[in-house]
Amino acid sequence: MGFYTSEIVEKFLTLGLKCCKDAPDERPKMTEVARELENILSMMPEYHAKKGSEYDTSDSGTTFSSQPSSSTIKNPFISEDILGSDLVSDVVPTIRPR
Repeated sequence: MGFYTSEIVEKFLTLGLKCCKDAPDERPKMTEVARELENILSMMPEYHAKKGSEYDTSDSGTTFSSQPSSSTIKNPFISEDILGSDLVSDVVPTIRPR
């Protein structure tokens, strides 16, 4: 799974505990959760290693190389089947209720 600093673990657990509050008003909004998860992801050593090799960052966004190497660590929390799931950005999509 990898090595995680105590700071990363503490941030992740703190976020998880905030999400488990009994009163809905005390829980963070999903946009806040997503942003904090992106911040935690950017602190992880695997993210920076992948960003330099597997990711190609350009003005148009972030794209994956067509064939990642076998030694590349795969992020189990990103589904590449969903359009835009490979993006780590400050952009918060607008989702309207049905």
